[in-house]
Amino acid sequence: MVKIGFSLESQLPCPQAQFITLLHDAGFSAISPVWADDLQLEALADTVAKCNMTIQSLHAPRRGIPQLWDSKDPLSDETANSITDCIDACAEFDIPIVVMHGWQGQQYVFPDTPLDFSVFDRIVDYAEKKQVAIAFENLEGEEYLQALLERYWDQTHIGFCWDSGHDQCYPHKIDFLESFGTKLMMTHINDNFGLRDPGGIPGKKDDLHFLPFDGNIHWESAMGRLKSLPKQDILNFEIKKQTTSPSPEDLIYKDLSAEEFIHLAGQRAKEIAKLYENTKQA
Repeated sequence: MVKIGFSLESQLPCPQAQFITLLHDAGFSAISPVWADDLQLEALADTVAKCNMTIQSLHAPRRGIPQLWDSKDPLSDETANSITDCIDACAEFDIPIVVMHGWQGQQYVFPDTPLDFSVFDRIVDYAEKKQVAIAFENLEGEEYLQALLERYWDQTHIGFCWDSGHDQCYPHKIDFLESFGTKLMMTHINDNFGLRDPGGIPGKKDDLHFLPFDGNIHWESAMGRLKSLPKQDILNFEIKKQTTSPSPEDLIYKDLSAEEFIHLAGQRAKEIAKLYENTKQA
């Protein structure tokens, strides 16, 4: 059966080594941490290796992503340097993938003037030299994702990270799996109830990162679509014990201990993995 992985956020409900042990005991085979200067990756990698697990990816920094589209913005160099540091860490610890955003921010106006790709070109070239793949993730700013994947489509180290929750809760015109599925490199699987504002305005109450089956994504259909795309050896789950929603009804895991939450996460992830293995291609 396909293996299951877990996206590791910086805020954990218990010490990191204990959390990874809980993940292992729940059946997870891989983790995907968020990159930060204080990640202590060497200690993390040692703990992961002792649990006979792997690090599937690092998530590049999110701050300053919009500035990467303006090479004259002073913050663009700072952000690019953080991302190349993340790529260096992947190369040092044999982590194959960096997950990267092409945009950050729900309110934006996509320009009708030519885009400035120069900073992204530099990052993409650097990743190629380091033999690290970049998987661009779908979220808000679908036009930027499309522009990036079209520009680097023929580069084998550039691909797509499909976030199931973002696909459902952010307004978009692109069918991401239809358009970019052949470049699928990894997943961020999570659930929600879609865009809930009557006026169609996305907000914190939408991107919940629930466990599968706690929202309303049709998982058999989703796995059927994934099955027709490049085979995934690891299905990664980007799920959170506490959401960013301010609504009490969305804090459905708040009374669970870390052990209870991870145990439940493992059960749900295995159900999705079973669906992935057994569902017919869409």
